[in-house]
Amino acid sequence: MKKYFAFVFIGVLVSFSLAAQQLQVDVNYATADPTVTKPVIYYSPSTKLTWDDFRAKPDAASDAAAITNAGIGFQMNFHSKDNLATVTITVDCNFSKNDSWVKKNKNTPYILNHEQHHFDIAYLYAMKLIHNLKVAKYTSKNYNKLIEKIYYDTQTELLAMQNNYDRETKNSQLTDQQALWDKKIDAEVNSISKQ
Repeated sequence: MKKYFAFVFIGVLVSFSLAAQQLQVDVNYATADPTVTKPVIYYSPSTKLTWDDFRAKPDAASDAAAITNAGIGFQMNFHSKDNLATVTITVDCNFSKNDSWVKKNKNTPYILNHEQHHFDIAYLYAMKLIHNLKVAKYTSKNYNKLIEKIYYDTQTELLAMQNNYDRETKNSQLTDQQALWDKKIDAEVNSISKQ
């Protein structure tokens, strides 16, 4: 089951002159976005995917039983007042219903579990992106490029993890490996949820 992941990069990159201002960067996680009109699910550890969420037409030529289209993105807003410039970064993890599909007679609980864990992995990297953005050392000259680099590096790691997951589980066909990955991913999600 090969997976296709669309990684949403929504950024309003600003190039204001900040030379005379102090820079503050705030980072948070979005559980919804009222401006998004496409049918998406924003990740929450308590919300689980169902087969009804997979609305796209299956690719008959694909060997995959199902495709999960999940990824991470961010929005960036800029505000300046007096001598303080504030960049607010809002990170999200979402699943696109209209770009995810399952083939007929493949919509089993076992395969749904595999697909759910792809979404969970994306969430783990959304949290990693937030952490990396929070600990970065920003200046008025480097913040745009630094934010882009952190995002790109996190996306690269996310894709590598998704590929490792599919390779090591043989797209869920190796049940013992799937169980190991389930345990690992669930433990990481639970750890983050307790923070």
